[in-house]
Amino acid sequence: MFGSVLVLVASVLLVHAFLRDAPTSPTQAAPPQASPDPPVPTGSASPSASAPASPSAAPSRSAASGAVNGSKLLFGIGTEADAAARTQLAKQAPVRMLTSWYNGPNDLSWMSGWRTGTVPQAYTAGYALHLVVWTGDPEGTVSTAYGPACGRGYPLSSRFLTDMQQLAQTFAGRAGGPPLYVTLFTEFQTYPCTDNRWSPDTQTTNYYKALQDRYRAAYAVFHRYAPNAKVSLGWGGWQASYDSPGDGGGRSLFGHFADIMRMSDFQSFQAMANDGNLADIRDMVAILGGYGPVMLAHYKPDNGSQSTFDADVRAIFTDAFLRAQTRAGLFAVSFMDNTNLSASTATFTFVKAAVARYGRSW
Repeated sequence: MFGSVLVLVASVLLVHAFLRDAPTSPTQAAPPQASPDPPVPTGSASPSASAPASPSAAPSRSAASGAVNGSKLLFGIGTEADAAARTQLAKQAPVRMLTSWYNGPNDLSWMSGWRTGTVPQAYTAGYALHLVVWTGDPEGTVSTAYGPACGRGYPLSSRFLTDMQQLAQTFAGRAGGPPLYVTLFTEFQTYPCTDNRWSPDTQTTNYYKALQDRYRAAYAVFHRYAPNAKVSLGWGGWQASYDSPGDGGGRSLFGHFADIMRMSDFQSFQAMANDGNLADIRDMVAILGGYGPVMLAHYKPDNGSQSTFDADVRAIFTDAFLRAQTRAGLFAVSFMDNTNLSASTATFTFVKAAVARYGRSW
């Protein structure tokens, strides 16, 4: 009994140390998109920076597995890990994953400083980390092994894999410890000059083929330099809402990435529609679950609609819906930021109770 008390006290002290010592990152522009022809990404509000406090204890994996008919999820939050740990949801409910966004090379200068502070402290405190890799650089003509292509140049650039190595080394943890989940190329269907379709023209097809090669290489980099890494391809959640077989658009695009999804450690998608996300979540989990465990990597209505957020969470966090989705493969959900949660006391109370009911550890 006395030994158990000592272990509990030590764990609480480690969490307090992480929350106290983690440096604050610069405000980052998080890039939501949410339609078959998504708009140019817009910035979202940064997470709350309220006073640090230790998060609630996570349920044990053995206890979690049988509760609520097995409908348990790993919950995350954030645009950056340090601020995510200070949100009220992380402090008051069993949120066990902290999400950070890498939006391009400019983030490396400050993010690499986490290697000896924020990252090891988070792992020691028992958090899984989640890294979302996105790029919003201008689209244009790029050369590939398949011929001329058109799209965003950074993922295909000569420096990209070196940058991914630096990220992997920054976020690396020990094998067998808390995992590093990587959502690579989130909303990748918008990276070519023509979105969401495999073959509207040769340049688009060439771009996708080159991006697949780069995914394979980046996957290998993360596994080499981060022993705890689990890597996925990041889909925009609108892709399952329609079909265009003639040019490989909509649901017909998934088959062109089947090999990529089969080699991945899990599957990722976002849900950011302004008019409700229940159908997109159901449809994406149904498709992606055929390839492996599924994470809803970032959830938030793109336009910040509180009414949509309120309706979504009250429909999603029910026994019936989560029972169906976890059976189909859903294992994790990450809130993109704290904005909608902090805007309504009633909504926060509801979500806090839902995370307590359905939350599990990694």
